Amino acid sequence: MLIFICNIVMHMHKIKNFTFFLLLCLASYSQAQETETPTQFVYQKEWSGGATINNRGFGGILRHAIITNNFKKIQFEIELVKLKHPKEIKVVNPYYDNAKSYVYGKQNAFYPLRLGVGTQFLVFDKAAKEGVEISFNIMAGTTIGLLKPIYLEILKDNGNPYYLDVVSEKFNKDLHNPANIYGYSGFNKGLNETSILLGGYIKSGFTFDWSNKDDKIVLLETGAVIDFFSKKVPIMANFSSDINKSAFISLYASILFGKKY
Repeated sequence: MLIFICNIVMHMHKIKNFTFFLLLCLASYSQAQETETPTQFVYQKEWSGGATINNRGFGGILRHAIITNNFKKIQFEIELVKLKHPKEIKVVNPYYDNAKSYVYGKQNAFYPLRLGVGTQFLVFDKAAKEGVEISFNIMAGTTIGLLKPIYLEILKDNGNPYYLDVVSEKFNKDLHNPANIYGYSGFNKGLNETSILLGGYIKSGFTFDWSNKDDKIVLLETGAVIDFFSKKVPIMANFSSDINKSAFISLYASILFGKKY
């Protein structure tokens, strides 16, 4: 009987040691998981918007994202920018007081409207409420090029040697020159004559989100974008050679604010 009791005590001691060992392993595993697991996936969607500037102009952007997991988002964006031709130089008629500035030779103002979809990949996660989250974006889609004709205020002889009439006319390289141009007519002139040129775009860049609130978005995005079209975009009039292009490469920086939910 004494031997039986001793055997039971020994087995209970082994079970106790084994149980303690299991608990210790579970605790270590749990701690390791907490250390290695990135920010928990608690949000499903995002909305953000802001302003963008590039080496050819500026614009605005609106973006919606679907968060698929901790490391990837599917993004949809709409972006309207103004793109300038590298040959654009503002001038003023020196012969008249209060003359307005304009770009001589500019035939159309060009506004690409980008409609795209893409993916964002997490590169570096930030600690809770501190640090910077770094991600990589790649987007592609359709570009609707909006071409608005340029109207200028033109000086016209009316027979009065002391006074000239000023009329608004669409720029014509054969009729208008620096001597008879008084200035730019304004943005509203020519809006009803806007035409469309279809194309596409590809954009990639890095985002840096430094918001100190987990459900807020405050980020800077920098990268490059290429817009391409089926034919040359007639921004400038062709005087001696065709200076217009069918593709534009731009470097950009955007600042966006938004919310996760």
